[in-house]
Order: sequence, then C-alpha cells, then structure tokens
Amino acid sequence: MPNLDETLYFIVNPLAGNERSMKVWEKAEKMLKSNAVPHQVFFTVEKGHALRLTKEILSRTHRDTRIIAVGGDGTINEMVNGALPFPHAIIGSLAAGSGNDYVRGIQKTKDIEQALRLFQDNAHKAIDIGQYETADKGGYFINSLGMGIDAEIAAEADRSPLKKWFNIVKAGKLVYLILFIKQLFTYKPGSMELIVDGKHQILKNIWFIVIANQPYFGGGMKISPQSKLDDGRVNVIAVQDFPRLKLLAVFFTVLWGGHLNIKNVDSYTGKMIKMKNHHSAKIQADGEIIGTDEVSAKVLKEKIRVLIKD
Repeated sequence: MPNLDETLYFIVNPLAGNERSMKVWEKAEKMLKSNAVPHQVFFTVEKGHALRLTKEILSRTHRDTRIIAVGGDGTINEMVNGALPFPHAIIGSLAAGSGNDYVRGIQKTKDIEQALRLFQDNAHKAIDIGQYETADKGGYFINSLGMGIDAEIAAEADRSPLKKWFNIVKAGKLVYLILFIKQLFTYKPGSMELIVDGKHQILKNIWFIVIANQPYFGGGMKISPQSKLDDGRVNVIAVQDFPRLKLLAVFFTVLWGGHLNIKNVDSYTGKMIKMKNHHSAKIQADGEIIGTDEVSAKVLKEKIRVLIKD
C-alpha cells in the first residue's frame, strides 16, 4: 500500500457501552498482536478527549493514516470533528457503544474480526458529512442531526441508569425504546420553521425533524432508508401532527423504514437546511446535544474518507 502509514491508530473510550468497550479492545488487541499488526492505542479520559487525540495523532503523520474509534457514535463524532482538517485521515470504528449507528449504516461490519480485516485491507472511500451551526457552536455530524423528541431521548439516555443496565445484558438499544415511551407522554410538540434549499414552511405539532446522512439513528431505527453517503444531499424527515398513541405505532414502523408511507411523515432532500423551534427544544448531532431551538446545516460532499466495505 504506497504512501500509507502502516500503523493502525486506535482511540478507546473506556466508558462506552458501560465499559464494554474495554472488552472489545482487549479482544481486538489479541488479534492484532497475534497477526503482528503495527498499532498504537490511546485511551480517553473525558468528553472531548477523542477529538483532541485525533488532532494530535494526525498532526504527527503525513501519509494516509487509519485512525479507529473504539466506542459508540459519540466517540466517532468526536473523531470526525478532529479529523476533518486533515486530508490524510481515514477513519473507522469498532462498535462498542449502545447505538452503534455509524457501524450499522456506514461501515457495515458485523463483528470485530470483520472490522479488523477491513482496517488492514484499507478499503476506503470519501463520503459526505454534515456541517452545523447553532447559536453557541459549530461542528460536524456524520450520521444525523435532529431537533425535538429524538434529542430529548438522546439527552436522557446519556444520563439514565437504564443505559448502564441494558448495556450489561448487551441490549443497550432497548433503552431508546423505553425512553421514547416515557417521552411520548411528557414531550410537548410545537411549531417549527423548516427551510430546505430556500423553500420555507411552518410545520405544526412537530414531534421531531431529523437531517439524515445515512439510514439509521437511535440505535438501529431505519429513519431514512433512501439516504446515500455520497450524493451531496441529506434527507430530512419531519414527523408531525400525530396523537401520542398513534405516534407509538409509527415508531415501530421506523424499525424497518415503513414510516415513509404514513400520512404526516414528510420527507425532503436538500443541501442546505435551517430549523427553528417556536418553543424550547434540544438539538442532537450523532446523539450528542449541541444546542437548542435553532440550527443551520449543510452538506459537505465527499469530505471525509472512511474505511468501508464495497
């Protein structure tokens, strides 16, 4: 492989998946050592550390460099934000979190062995990512960005003791279903302004709007089955004006993508998106809370290289 740094760089989030990430890493490390694969490992100690480590690693390398997150979607989000200024970055992930939507929808590896083979084969391509700006910060997302009940669920999941116990029995994504049912009876939908490529509309009784770069979010829900990774556009899904119990029925159709055929589930595609909530609502990017009430986003076509199966 010409012009490639032969070393694989791993950034492990020890807390991901209720510390399941350490078990994933220990298994992966044994395989790497048994096959004499050159590698280095770094461990995060706080939120934001994966971003800083990514920048530090890539600032010391000058050839194509494979850098792997061992954690969940939050860890890969930090890695993306750290890697973007470095065109020689090639990113990947060993799934070790609760949701793992990046691996499910983009990398599409099924286990550690398959992922490690992919990383060593260096099979990669450039894909789109999203860039966002809120009142307080800017950054990038690789899976999805959403406003509404999905962000409320993401915020509660991050602090819920349920996440810990479900991760212990390897059923972490079920916590999203439980918290959805809880939020279903407490969240108050309101009006939102949505602008897609300059086309403006007011949507009423909105439960959530999701800007999707790939099909999956929320731990395996197929929110945007038509999303493509390299078409220079994002899909926008808006769910509005549903009674609470009917929304629960709609939720289950999202598991296989059947919700797009239901009235009041609207889908758009575009390159530049703006959302503004007329009351208070959280905003999530790749499951991380990034602000409230108003956000702008745009697509950066084929902006980052990822390790990916053909």
